Amino acid sequence: MNKWWWGGIAAAILLVAAGWFMFGRSAPVGELTIETEPAALADIRRSVAATGSVRARVTVEVGSQLSGQVAELNVDFNSPVEEGQVIARIDPQTFETRVREAEAAVSTAEAQVSLQQAGLQRVNANLRVAEEEFERVENLHERGIASAAAYEAAEAALESARSERAVAIAQIQNARATLQQREATLAGARIDLERTVIRSPIDGVVINRAVDIGQTVAASLSAPVLFTIAQDLSVIQIDAQVDESDIGQIREGQLATFNVDAFPGRDYEGRVDQVRLAATNEANVVTYTVVVTAENPGQRLLPGMTANIDIVTGERTGVLTVPNGALRFRPSGALEALARPAEVTEQGQRGGGRGAGGGRGGGMMDRLAEQLDMTEAQREEAQQAVRAAFSQMQSQMQAGGSPPDRAAMNQLFANAMRDVLTPEQMDRFRQIQAENAETRTASVWVEAEDGMLEERRLRVGVGDSRNTEVVAGQLEEGEAVITRARMVE
Repeated sequence: MNKWWWGGIAAAILLVAAGWFMFGRSAPVGELTIETEPAALADIRRSVAATGSVRARVTVEVGSQLSGQVAELNVDFNSPVEEGQVIARIDPQTFETRVREAEAAVSTAEAQVSLQQAGLQRVNANLRVAEEEFERVENLHERGIASAAAYEAAEAALESARSERAVAIAQIQNARATLQQREATLAGARIDLERTVIRSPIDGVVINRAVDIGQTVAASLSAPVLFTIAQDLSVIQIDAQVDESDIGQIREGQLATFNVDAFPGRDYEGRVDQVRLAATNEANVVTYTVVVTAENPGQRLLPGMTANIDIVTGERTGVLTVPNGALRFRPSGALEALARPAEVTEQGQRGGGRGAGGGRGGGMMDRLAEQLDMTEAQREEAQQAVRAAFSQMQSQMQAGGSPPDRAAMNQLFANAMRDVLTPEQMDRFRQIQAENAETRTASVWVEAEDGMLEERRLRVGVGDSRNTEVVAGQLEEGEAVITRARMVE
């Protein structure tokens, strides 16, 4: 009984195993659905969004250095003004009185100088008399006619006259110093009187008036602002706040497009004029001020308007592009079994860019020679110079030096090319280097003929919200790249 029992169990196990082998293995595990888009030629524009306030390039706040009552206003809001034009007056009565007081003080000081000079003339006359008397007494004393007492009295009188002259000269100097002080006070009073006349410091237009006739202004620690004048509104400036994560892409001279709510549907163009180094930290958000200047035809853009700006940080025309989704795609899960990494391509070579000899562009030197319109002689010289430079770099590394970073490699390459290229070619070479500095390595996947998912290594550059430029790599125009793949049960 037990023998038959165990035999039945064994037969059942074999039957189940055979059924799994025949039917379970052959049952489909799921259907592979692959979504692709072709690599295509397109235009790319990468930009950084920011907001800022429109203002005049030069805005001057005109104030009063004096306290007093506003007696006259010659301009109003939106009034055009010229440099030096009288735009307001402070009541001058108090300051005119101070000028008259200072003028009287100067007159008194001048009279005092004249008085002291007259006294000096009297002292000089007395000194001459004392000198003559001393000479007479001295002669008599030498002949024994005048006594010693008479000689000493004449000598004392001469010394006294000399002292009086020194005092008179000092009094004249003091009177002259007092005169200079009174004249300085008068000049200050006249300056204050002149400052009661408020003049425009620049050519422009009044965009703000902060006082009215009869209003009293008080100038103590700071000058009160009476007017705000904007210079030449035909050119405006926008101070845009750019996030710290985007500021590294901003350069002077970049194109900026913007619009304002006052004129919907109309776009204006400007240029980045300055990237200010001072950072602003508000609620742990760090931003930098980027100054954009633009033409203002018809002066329709008014100070204070909010501008929505797109700063173009990269632009390419007619370049090979791939969808951003293709750069994000990576085989995962069950798809990993179908993935063929770039190290094992269908040619049996390690995947690389056109600089390694792959793709449609040829080698790096071939592309560079084409871009710079190099002659065959220049191409050969450039190859030799580059080989020599890299040989020197390898020798330094073998001697214990550290490997150069990307910036050092670019400078090494530039030094090698300087003696080969013309100045115009060198400028273009620098531009190419700057463009290549924005590139990075990336991968896309394509579906091979055998059904495998094959990786293609690329060097990509500028990208926008949809596509990214392909700088180099094993990818041709029209080739389908995978943007999404999944197994459907």
